[in-house]
Amino acid sequence: MQPPHSGGGGGGKKLKGEAPPAVAAIGDDLLGDILLRLPDTASLSRAALACKRWRRVASDRALLRRFHSLHHRPPLVGVILSDRWDSSIPFRCPDLQFLPVPSRNPHLAAAAGAGDFFFADLPENDSPGSERVPRESWLLRCCDGGLLLLSGARWYSKNLAVYDPFSRAAVFFRRPQDFDDFFAAHYAFLADEPDASFRVVAAQFFGERVEAAVFSSRTREWSPLPSFRLRGSWNARDGARAGRFLYWQSNTRKYYDSDGKERALLLDTSTMEWSFTEVPFPIGESYCAADMAEHGGLCLVGGREQCLQLWARSGGAWVMKKQVALLKQFVFLKEIRREEWMKRLRPLAVKGDYVLMEFWSIRKSNSYFLLLNLKTMTLEMVKNNSVEPYRGTAFPFFMSWAPPLLSPGL
Repeated sequence: MQPPHSGGGGGGKKLKGEAPPAVAAIGDDLLGDILLRLPDTASLSRAALACKRWRRVASDRALLRRFHSLHHRPPLVGVILSDRWDSSIPFRCPDLQFLPVPSRNPHLAAAAGAGDFFFADLPENDSPGSERVPRESWLLRCCDGGLLLLSGARWYSKNLAVYDPFSRAAVFFRRPQDFDDFFAAHYAFLADEPDASFRVVAAQFFGERVEAAVFSSRTREWSPLPSFRLRGSWNARDGARAGRFLYWQSNTRKYYDSDGKERALLLDTSTMEWSFTEVPFPIGESYCAADMAEHGGLCLVGGREQCLQLWARSGGAWVMKKQVALLKQFVFLKEIRREEWMKRLRPLAVKGDYVLMEFWSIRKSNSYFLLLNLKTMTLEMVKNNSVEPYRGTAFPFFMSWAPPLLSPGL
């Protein structure tokens, strides 16, 4: 597997010392208002190259938070696809494929070409006490805020890294010392985009009990979380982020003693409190979680018979709030289904008003990625022409609100 070649915009220009006199006369507040009107973070990064002052204003944390609130959809750079293994425990490094999302924005297209999404340029880990991990033996575990969470490929490996595929910088650390060496750790990842800090939650599942700890890039230390009692069958995979929530699916279908019910373990990162829920989908059906204020917080998005379903909690139960019959709403999908046997729908992520999902077939190796705006009911489609089936975990890569150029650094 070869890493993607850098696009034409990957190199950038050196920062100039001073702005022209007319531009220098503009105050910082007015300059900040001008920068807020740029269309996306790739354009903000390019503007910051004008001079040192522009970079200082553009990298202000308050401005980046305002930029975040004004731009409801972070630009989707692409999707990192992986092939499938039959166990929730990663015994090997899967093959990866990066599918860039075409864009008319040249800066965003350059970002897709310049990113090291296969972590080929990951620096050597020279931190004390860490075993050496061959460059090709790092495993992608999670993705959030423009950063990748990696671990050593073997399930018992204690090495972890958070990698920025644009700046090629990495933070190396070890999993919690008091974790049981005979049980795999399942990770979830939360990036705070405005200041480039992050947290990693590591969880170990012992039958009906979960033990966990959280790592903060600010303190560079692990802190234990309260243990939590579970009910039912658990064969957890790595977790994912849904706004302020982190969640782990029970992966019931792969459990040898299943009770036939799919569940999700939830961690509210604003309170660091655990909860769990039985999801309103049959086992084996794909779904993802979302944090949607207009529906009271936690929501679930699933796909059934080419219909997208949005569920929210009401009175302690899951209630369907919206259903979109994709073949009726978008007639051209009916032709794709008929000609290419595309029948399965896999929701991957919800960002703002947008749902990213994969439209695929068990008979074909190719697929289609659909980006649906739930408010405007407009649909963008990207074809995946892969000759090999990539049916493992898919990692949507949204460009960070705070690009590497503007971040304080890892």
